Amino acid sequence: MTKDDLIFLINTKKEFEFSYHGKNYNLTYDRDDKGNDLIVFGERFQGKKYASFGEFMNEARIENHYFREMIDILS
Repeated sequence: MTKDDLIFLINTKKEFEFSYHGKNYNLTYDRDDKGNDLIVFGERFQGKKYASFGEFMNEARIENHYFREMIDILS
């Protein structure tokens, strides 16, 4: 996956699921109380909510790695 692929997924609100070291991760979407879009990422049923793509890229982690560093190996 490239960063452009990830941006496309998020802009079109396509869900994405993958496994890493035997754990399942999901990328989904939600809305806050004010109706603003949120990105939800994390292990299945334990996702953390991010208010923006920038926040997601700066904070999301897969185990001890930042998600942004793992994009290349995801498919």
